Amino acid sequence: MNPKIRKTLKIAAWALPCLIAAATALSAIPAIRVGERNAFGTDLPAATVTHPDAIREAYAYLPQQTRFDAFVALKDGKRLAQWGDADLPINTHSVRKSLLSGLYGIAIEKGYLRLDQTLAELGIDDAVVPLTATERTATIRDLLESRSGIYIEAAGEAKGMKDGRPRRGSHKPGEAFYYNNWGFNVLGVIFERRTGMSIGQALYDWIAKPTGMTTFKPEHVIYDQPGYTEHRQFVIFLSAADLARFGALYANGGRWGATQVIPQHWVEESTRAYSQVRDMAPFDAYGYLWWIDRDADTIWADGWGGQFMIVDAKRRLVLVSRNDTGRSLLQLGLFMLFDGDGWRSHHQKLHQLMIAASRDT
Repeated sequence: MNPKIRKTLKIAAWALPCLIAAATALSAIPAIRVGERNAFGTDLPAATVTHPDAIREAYAYLPQQTRFDAFVALKDGKRLAQWGDADLPINTHSVRKSLLSGLYGIAIEKGYLRLDQTLAELGIDDAVVPLTATERTATIRDLLESRSGIYIEAAGEAKGMKDGRPRRGSHKPGEAFYYNNWGFNVLGVIFERRTGMSIGQALYDWIAKPTGMTTFKPEHVIYDQPGYTEHRQFVIFLSAADLARFGALYANGGRWGATQVIPQHWVEESTRAYSQVRDMAPFDAYGYLWWIDRDADTIWADGWGGQFMIVDAKRRLVLVSRNDTGRSLLQLGLFMLFDGDGWRSHHQKLHQLMIAASRDT
């Protein structure tokens, strides 16, 4: 046998088991473990479908035109349509920010926080890249509006966020909108320090329980701590069905049945337009961690990989579309390699079909 061929075969014989072992090890590192159904979980009743042809069109459209692995639509808090694995906890990616907005509304009502508190007052700095005195004047409100004026590297930044980051010191707190993971992550840090609760426990106690979420557990919130910033990123895994329940709160003034879960004034305040948004169709404004489509009179939670939720409070509709990006490092890597981002236009099409399906005759 040719010596070169023999050498190549030896290398392959050594490398292949190593690759298999590495892949197995990665697949065995779960971000979360999928557990049993919550004891307080409740099944939602079916909504009245006035135009079933629109539902049939949606069910045909989902597998043929979209990449979504799960879809849920609620009308008046009742199940209008459901497709795919709606009970599988999926990484929410940036939808986590809208979930945190809801928790902030409750925490402020309970007296843990105030919108006008500054980073200096809260004892927030960054040990890796210290903040300037001006940066430390940023308030909780500035961070919620993504107008902190703090432009340093943050955990979980996408390439577009890094490329578009303004020059440090170019804007004072409150002056300009920039979709800023440093501020989002710090909001998570502030929340946990001031309430004494983890985000997972607060979401479980304050929202999952009263709304009867079926699969969310406190341990479904995990953290990413890079070395280039003091502040870690929180990551929330939530099923399409459970996310739809959260959205239903915003479609109903913060109420679940007779229970006021999120203060009504916060639902209204947090979904107002505070910043103009360009080149993010269909969004044209941003609230407190919510995207806003003023033309359609809807709010959106939006995350990488195809994580979408529309809240259409005018019609009491909530729509959730999800792509499963995995629960392990290997699964996430495979998704990034072989799958693509979902399209907002597909979710908009489903919104129109659900409007048609539930339209009064």
